[in-house]
Amino acid sequence: MKQKEFTVSLQTVISKLETMFTKFNAHFYGGELEPPVITVTPEHKRGVLGWCTNWKAWKDGSDKDGSDKDGGYYEINMCSEYLSRSFAEIVETMLHEMVHLFNLQKGIKDTSRGFTYHNNRFKESGEKHGLIVEKGKSGWNRTRLTDETLAWIISEYPNENNFALYREKTSKAGGARAKSSSRKYTCPICNTIIRATKEVNIMCCDCNVQFKEE
Repeated sequence: MKQKEFTVSLQTVISKLETMFTKFNAHFYGGELEPPVITVTPEHKRGVLGWCTNWKAWKDGSDKDGSDKDGGYYEINMCSEYLSRSFAEIVETMLHEMVHLFNLQKGIKDTSRGFTYHNNRFKESGEKHGLIVEKGKSGWNRTRLTDETLAWIISEYPNENNFALYREKTSKAGGARAKSSSRKYTCPICNTIIRATKEVNIMCCDCNVQFKEE
């Protein structure tokens, strides 16, 4: 009996993200950024779309004795539950984390309060690299694409659709969503919560993103 080929893999998702990073690095940073390890994992905190580690979390297997303390690679992670967003929103998250990577390489401290509060240095770097940066609940953490950046993205990816694979949100207990008489929707940027008695399609006007059902 012929064994079926295994066709479901995150490899295609990660490969696409890696290609995006390389293209954005060349366009916005002149290829200056060190290549990170790009990962896709479930969100560890509600509303976190992605992150860039502030240390070189990945080490080269050739450095078996750990003597190269400064060697290795930073990590940029894209949270798997938010790969269902529009392509432009995923691009914005990637560019947001690339700003952090740029600042790390330059020795610029752009966050505080457990690396959550985004200060003026993050705003300055973000606005130099394709983003509009606005004040949110955690400092200058609200970002969106400039018109120029969006136009360039459309020209580079004219037929791009959403990512074909993403992880569905589950309850905190790890099971399926509990049945409820109302639905809970949260803005993934500012964490504003609304409730509805039926399925709705609604945008957060402050952050210009779609509310996500939890």
